[in-house]
Amino acid sequence: MAIKAEQNGRYVVVNTLLNTTDTTIVDQMNGRIGDSGRLVYFAAKDGMQVHDLTRQDAFIRAKDAAGKIKQVTGIAERIKPSAGLFSMYLPAEFYQASGDIEEAYLAITDSEGNVVSSVPLTFKVLENNMIITSNGSKDYIDQIDGFIDEMRDKIDGLSDSIDSQNRAYISLRDALSVYTDLINKNAVATLGSDNVFTGNNKFDKTISGTITDAINAESASEADTAKIAHKTDDDTGWMDISNNFLTGAAGTAKIRKRNGIVQLIIQAVTGYYDGNKLKNGNQLLKLPWKGSAGANYAGEYSFNYNGAAAALSIVDDILIVHWVTNPSTDKGIHLYATLTYIAND
Repeated sequence: MAIKAEQNGRYVVVNTLLNTTDTTIVDQMNGRIGDSGRLVYFAAKDGMQVHDLTRQDAFIRAKDAAGKIKQVTGIAERIKPSAGLFSMYLPAEFYQASGDIEEAYLAITDSEGNVVSSVPLTFKVLENNMIITSNGSKDYIDQIDGFIDEMRDKIDGLSDSIDSQNRAYISLRDALSVYTDLINKNAVATLGSDNVFTGNNKFDKTISGTITDAINAESASEADTAKIAHKTDDDTGWMDISNNFLTGAAGTAKIRKRNGIVQLIIQAVTGYYDGNKLKNGNQLLKLPWKGSAGANYAGEYSFNYNGAAAALSIVDDILIVHWVTNPSTDKGIHLYATLTYIAND
């Protein structure tokens, strides 16, 4: 039985609990031959309840009036996954043959690609007497067509690469002859030989080994002691401190200290204003390095929360939410921020 889709604003409501023999008519997917495509907005429901699309994806598969298979994979925009709101783009290949679609369905998949629900759909492709085409409808599966295009690009690139390598070989052969002549004349420095540099030389990278007479350098910018001449970069590398979130908070946190400067990235943090779960003055995260001189000198770091200005602060080694302009109790509103501060320990 064909059932006309319910409309809720710009969204087409698709019910995952309908009988598999019931087909939902989606007029928003209708088009004409030659159309460049359609962007369709969906609201997925499980009966009367919204369908949570978190960590899920979708694809649309159809057989057009010419019997050709069409498939588009992937949600175009995840508008609000927890409320089942999303959009999908149907490319021009769906509009190559006029008439009713023989069979189509919207499938929802889990993170492993397994189909967890499917909804039978139908729509129409109308004639277009304003264009003339000799190309009939063809099978189209976006993932396969994309793979073919990628392989063609690689083959073309390989052909160009072979030509370039041949030219590079000729240039390398000529350059090798020049360098061999310079080495034979002791005109260049070589490994394993005693080399004397009589002019001014600049080294942009770290020099390993022992440097003699460094204390006699003409300026401190070169080296006033042997210790400075041997100085290396102090870098901890990126560390995962996601387990350092305090009571009520959770998310992802990466931190790095380089020469006393600390970079901190926090992503998808929950707990703030979700029932206001944070404790002790909105304490969020314990840091491995202090960022202020004490509780009376809390640095302030701006970020964006729920579409408005907000600020974080560091008190000793605790990151706190200092203030926000637009707090929200919506579980879907997460906290994201990147900040840089000077370590005090």
